Amino acid sequence: MAKGSRGMRNKKNNERKQNQVNLVSARSRSNTEANKLSRLNAADGYSEIRKKRSRNKKLAVILSIVAASVLIAAIAATVAYAMLNGSLARDASGNVANFSSPLWEGVFTEPEKPEDPFWMLMLGTDELSEPGLGRTDTIILTRVDQANKSAAMISIPRDTLVDIPGYSKDKINAAYNLGEQETEGGGVPLAIKTVSDFAGVDIAYFAQVDFNGITGLVDGLGGVTVDVPVDIPKAHDSGNIGITAGLQKLNGEQALTFCRSRDFLIGDYQRQANQRTFLQALAKQVLETKDLLQIANTVTNIASMTHTNMDIATIVKIAQGMQGTVESGIHTYTVPSGTKDTSSGSYVIAREDELADLIADIENGIYPPPQEGSEMYNSAETPDAYQSTATSGSTTTQERVNPNGYIVDVKNGCGIDGSATSISDKLVLAGYVKGAIGNTDAYIYDNTLIIYKENTDRAAANDIKTKIGYGKVIASEGRYEFEGNILVVVGSDYKG
Repeated sequence: MAKGSRGMRNKKNNERKQNQVNLVSARSRSNTEANKLSRLNAADGYSEIRKKRSRNKKLAVILSIVAASVLIAAIAATVAYAMLNGSLARDASGNVANFSSPLWEGVFTEPEKPEDPFWMLMLGTDELSEPGLGRTDTIILTRVDQANKSAAMISIPRDTLVDIPGYSKDKINAAYNLGEQETEGGGVPLAIKTVSDFAGVDIAYFAQVDFNGITGLVDGLGGVTVDVPVDIPKAHDSGNIGITAGLQKLNGEQALTFCRSRDFLIGDYQRQANQRTFLQALAKQVLETKDLLQIANTVTNIASMTHTNMDIATIVKIAQGMQGTVESGIHTYTVPSGTKDTSSGSYVIAREDELADLIADIENGIYPPPQEGSEMYNSAETPDAYQSTATSGSTTTQERVNPNGYIVDVKNGCGIDGSATSISDKLVLAGYVKGAIGNTDAYIYDNTLIIYKENTDRAAANDIKTKIGYGKVIASEGRYEFEGNILVVVGSDYKG
């Protein structure tokens, strides 16, 4: 073998050995590092790596839970929203109304912009012996102006004589019943069309309210503070609960009584005024509420007692638009009207020109003073058409009256003991027939009122004013209930 070949082979063997040494050294170093990591740095390096891996896993789990929770919450919110909207669209018969169906075609005219003023109709139905076949016991036409933080409520007496589209003239509260008889679910659309034609306004929304639901709504709010204008006596049709006049917080049961009672001197007119007073107080309290949970509960309670074409989103936007509205920004009225008795019954006849003027004023942002409420007792003036001809200094001769043909009731409206009896005795001596003697529900009359029932009784009312020497002569126009021909309500101006 050549010397050079051996040398070359030895060189290769040496390189192989060196490589083996290097490999062992690498393995040794690796093992040494691993041993160090395992034995010496267990509380630092390796543990830290494990912690990082553990935190990553926990973070992933937390994110998954949060994501799932958000998804579940979103689904729950969507379901709740759909349920509330479904509840709002459910009518008195329990059916969900399809507001895009032909039955509702042409009924609503919504505002061009969500913030624009609009008219809405509130309907309160009486207790139904058969679902859908009742009558609208309460009819309130409301103008909402979000930009100016104001609203106006106009009560329409349920006996108002109107033209019902597709039918003959009838009381306005018959429209709902007629519509339901023709088509199930047709009561509200016909009622809205009837009111829209009668008032000459486009209606954007409606709310049919079951007043029985007021109990839960008011109790959910912790009560509603109301200035009760007159004493409310116990009556079987209003829960047999009496309420004393004055500012107080009503619970749910009391609020229902306040809204339903009709046992007043002026009957249904006072009930209408009470309902508007309650709704005004309720709106004020809801709009002032800051508690989000209470707002959510209120919305749920309102949805359970209301049938409307508004969805939750619309209601929330309107509520936000009206946030900050003060009590003086909510105005209340009743349709200017009188009464007329016919062979087919008694009707309320609207004074259409006055109603048109009132509507025009409201649409122009002008709000005349209230026509009634607690003030109506003290501010009632004799209409021009019924002015007495027996005024001081007048040369007109008063119409002669035979007092024996008139029954006169007298009520003490000022709280002065014996005042009603004294006036009654004086009129009996003048030849008038003695009628009922009693007290008004509350002693709030500043002026003595001499109220006549029929136009044929007007001359006698003027004569009574002459005999007494003071007082205001006014027509009842269905606002006051009494048995005789004339009612005298003795005020604080009583002179004995």
